[in-house]
Amino acid sequence: MTRRSYFPRIFTCFAFLALAAPLLPGHVHADDWTYLDDRSTPQKLVESFYFAISNKYYAQAYGYFQSGSAPDDFDHWMKGYADTTSVTVKFGSTAPDPGAGQIYWALPVALSAMQTDGTAKVFTGCYKIHMANPGMQVDPPYQPMGIVSATLKETGVAYDKATPGGC
Repeated sequence: MTRRSYFPRIFTCFAFLALAAPLLPGHVHADDWTYLDDRSTPQKLVESFYFAISNKYYAQAYGYFQSGSAPDDFDHWMKGYADTTSVTVKFGSTAPDPGAGQIYWALPVALSAMQTDGTAKVFTGCYKIHMANPGMQVDPPYQPMGIVSATLKETGVAYDKATPGGC
């Protein structure tokens, strides 16, 4: 019986792995990425929406719309944010408007959308937020708080002077 040497095969495998290693995806540490998804208040919902927009997590941002309230054409909606690099938002006061198992909020906002060319666009307006009363949701899937609509208007006022729009 002839004894085979496995050295050439093992050497070939290690050489291949050594050459291929730089082509493999890098290891991602938990500290290397950020994520925000908070629907506990209308303000946190809108902050999460703009966090997703700022990080180009468009599917996540689109998911903050209530069922039936999202823009019809996802690609067209997404392209509307193509030149946006980050969004900062501030809020006016809001209070829940409950009725018949539904809770609505009218949330005044002012926001600054930084553009790829270094300029900022400032908008004021109102988000309409909805949530079915959690105590009345007995069948899955659970329907979390979501955006029903937004009415935003570009303003010529600087963000630090902008006041959240009226609702």
